Amino acid sequence: IRMLYELELSEEGYEVISSGEASRCMELIREHSPNVVVMDKKMGKHDGLDVLRRIRGQVPALPLGLCTAYPSHDSEKGDKVADFYVAKSSDFEDLKLKVKAAVELRRAE
Repeated sequence: IRMLYELELSEEGYEVISSGEASRCMELIREHSPNVVVMDKKMGKHDGLDVLRRIRGQVPALPLGLCTAYPSHDSEKGDKVADFYVAKSSDFEDLKLKVKAAVELRRAE
């Protein structure tokens, strides 16, 4: 799904940096200063929510999206980790709309 997201967002004109390794996320964020991060709930042996919490702690203003099998998701503690959620689907319109809104919000700040 990561490669499909990369293709869809690239076709929309976004520069996309992706990794299947949760351990590289902070390194890539520091290197590229993205406008938005979209992370899968499951990243191999890592939980995407845990990675998003670490990112939020280090880069609080960075818009964060969570790709999940469900239309919405809150963590077990009830805190809202992601700014937006994207349900895994073969229709990428929701992803593109939410990424566009997050990028525009980030640019407006």
